[in-house]
Amino acid sequence: MKAISIKQPWASLIAHGIKDIENRTWKCPQKYLGQRILIHASGCHGKKFEINLTDEQMKQAFPLISEKSTSGKWEFGAIIGSVVISDCIQNHPSVWAEKDCWNWVLEDAVLFDKPIMNVNGKLGFWNYDLEE
Repeated sequence: MKAISIKQPWASLIAHGIKDIENRTWKCPQKYLGQRILIHASGCHGKKFEINLTDEQMKQAFPLISEKSTSGKWEFGAIIGSVVISDCIQNHPSVWAEKDCWNWVLEDAVLFDKPIMNVNGKLGFWNYDLEE
């Protein structure tokens, strides 16, 4: 199954169905539209991150970010869920859509009950065998 690595806290926000857009400088290949892909929470930056959110984004994201930060239960280097990429456009109206880049529209997020830990990510789309 195809997977994509995303930094925290964005990966968790996507897997929880809060963030409905993934912003990229490159257009999502047509062959992935309508497909379910795995969300991999990358393990970069020494497990620390900085976020800058708009007021509307903060309203949506605060409960999850607060809970995960307080409990220390951020997953890094793990496949944490899956999502369907339904479209790839520019200037989507979502509060998560950035201007001047491609907005991958995400739907039907699934958060795994048990993350698949100790998985090394890669740039771009990559394959992961769920039977491992």
